[in-house]
Amino acid sequence: MYTVLLFYKFINIDDPEKVRSEQEEFCYKHGFKGRILVGKEGINGTLSGTQESCQNYMVFTESQVGKIDWKLSNTTLQDIFPKLKVKVRPEIVTFGTKVNMNNKAQYLEPHELKQMYDNNEDFLILDGRNEYEARIGRFKNAVIPDIEHFRDFPAWFQKNKDIFKNKKVVTYCTGGIRCEKLSAYLIDQGVENVYQLHGGIHRYSEMVKGENFEGEMYVFDRRVHVP
Repeated sequence: MYTVLLFYKFINIDDPEKVRSEQEEFCYKHGFKGRILVGKEGINGTLSGTQESCQNYMVFTESQVGKIDWKLSNTTLQDIFPKLKVKVRPEIVTFGTKVNMNNKAQYLEPHELKQMYDNNEDFLILDGRNEYEARIGRFKNAVIPDIEHFRDFPAWFQKNKDIFKNKKVVTYCTGGIRCEKLSAYLIDQGVENVYQLHGGIHRYSEMVKGENFEGEMYVFDRRVHVP
């Protein structure tokens, strides 16, 4: 059995190249495959390895950047990623528009979102992924931006911002990183009542078994999508 780690953290990193080098050395030594992006705004990655090596990796990475909200899943597939890539990038998730991450929205927990559905509350749930991912699976009644890349969202928003007026907005994505940045952008743009789904679809599926999610979850590895 192998473990897949999905993780990110927005944190100021003064020397991304140093963190990248240390990450690469550790990952090669312990046989990891996957992708890690490091930048001045933080770290973002998805890796696969043995259960023991993943436990060691979590301890190591938290020694670099502090506590991380990890998402773990298990698979019998050994090579769900073709190789290891550890890169320094200007952004750890490419948005292309400057965002004040101090404005990120407060978390909405999975059980709170389920309760909103159960109570038939009036809210706008916004998919922070691309249109292809949303076709594979999405939340019930979600607004799906017609975009191919996350960086296309600002242009889409400027054309569609009226739909956000006087709405309670919940952003979501796979593991949380895109909906966190997206929530900060919406607040920057004057949208007032914004929340982000804590841990994304991944955490929601663990906590409430995916109720109100239609289809499957797209993942960035050989599995392509999972129930």
